[in-house]
Amino acid sequence: MSGRIIVVSGYNYVNTSKKIADELRADFLDVKYKRFPDGELYVRIEDPSIIRDSTVVVVNTMYPSQNDSIIETLFLLDAVKRYSPRRIVLCTPYLAYARQDKQFLPGESVSGEVIVNILSSIGIDALVVVDIHAPHLLEGFKGYAANVLISDLLVEEGLKTMTNPIILAPDKGAIGRARYAAEKHGLEYDYLEKYRDRITGEITIKPKNLSVKNRDVIIVDDIISTGGTIAKAAKMVLERGARKVYVAASHALLINDALTKIRRSGAEMIITANTLAQKINDKLIRYVDISSRLAETINPLLS
Repeated sequence: MSGRIIVVSGYNYVNTSKKIADELRADFLDVKYKRFPDGELYVRIEDPSIIRDSTVVVVNTMYPSQNDSIIETLFLLDAVKRYSPRRIVLCTPYLAYARQDKQFLPGESVSGEVIVNILSSIGIDALVVVDIHAPHLLEGFKGYAANVLISDLLVEEGLKTMTNPIILAPDKGAIGRARYAAEKHGLEYDYLEKYRDRITGEITIKPKNLSVKNRDVIIVDDIISTGGTIAKAAKMVLERGARKVYVAASHALLINDALTKIRRSGAEMIITANTLAQKINDKLIRYVDISSRLAETINPLLS
């Protein structure tokens, strides 16, 4: 790696961006933000002349205020490009609209592809995201794209107060996150599967292969939105004899009464990362700082 390294942050993510800059031993440029009376956004990078021939890391997350954050990020990237940097890396821990990765109904937009295509078209060299819901979306990015998995860091926090633990994914599609954390920590893992009684029609959820009886369980997922799915999973696992249940999710949106649902399910802790521009003050939630993991991923992309 050679040359000057500069970090530019979006409004949503200044504190974590400064931590990343410290990890990278990079300069941190201030940005002026404002909103015009008609609602349009304005950004201006202060002291932009030092960008020329430098490697610039633009850091911004896209929740909450997804639409504003997307536009702001595009404006920052444009402002950076106008000063001829040697290389541009975009780090967006939470990539908005990535849950729609295909057409479920005729006539729908595939919003995840739209966002990735827009970022590709603006001409950045590398894109870093955290635990994107549908990793295959990154195949559409024209430069280098990294999907940073952090389930091992979340599980590590949970293991401090667990006995005889097992890691579960809430469904087969999320098994990769559970496997990643389990292999890092030498633990057993499984996924939850729905079973329908052929006579009564009743649906139950239980691990595919392993028993949770008298074990501590940590359920690993990427996003908690309204909390219904994860609350049902936690409740069912406890009913099957688990000693206690923690929930670990990379992105804890926790919309509406999600916290209430999860608390009522019997889950004792929600472990999440600082991937969003919100931090909810609740004794059920424990946050894990991932700025070092992000810096480790970004560092090789700077040369």
